[in-house]
Amino acid sequence: MLKPMMYRSDNFYAEQSLLMVSNELLGYMNDRAVIDSLIKTDLKDLPQQPSWVDGSGLSRFNLFTPEDLVTLLIKMKNEFGLQRMQNVLPKGNTGTLEDRYIKVGNNIFAKTGTLNGVVALSGYLVCKSGKLVLFSVLVNNHNDKASAVRSAIEKFITGIWEKY
Repeated sequence: MLKPMMYRSDNFYAEQSLLMVSNELLGYMNDRAVIDSLIKTDLKDLPQQPSWVDGSGLSRFNLFTPEDLVTLLIKMKNEFGLQRMQNVLPKGNTGTLEDRYIKVGNNIFAKTGTLNGVVALSGYLVCKSGKLVLFSVLVNNHNDKASAVRSAIEKFITGIWEKY
């Protein structure tokens, strides 16, 4: 279920998945109730209190900091293992990273996020040295084309991969 959603970035599917999680955890479908429950339990140790209103990620009211996202990446790596994260998230030149990170290849596995004026990328990077870097880049309120911002982020991440 997760791999197709991460590769296609299907926001409707994500919203429906959150409702199914609600049904499993609470016995009824209510995204607000399950979000409140998750923030009070599984996400209680996030560095900043997020604003989370839906499962699709399309709302401008969904506000997570890059530090929160790195904390989630750490939690997922610790709970599920790095191998599972590599299997779920797109790698260079696949899924939402298609035509990007070709040089880095399988050494990056990450999820994109894009809204008008916002470009984000969070994930895992295995540098040339073998060092694992967990990262979250957020460019907010830009006036350029999203493709230009994605290119700048790619250059930045590729530089980290090469240097570290």
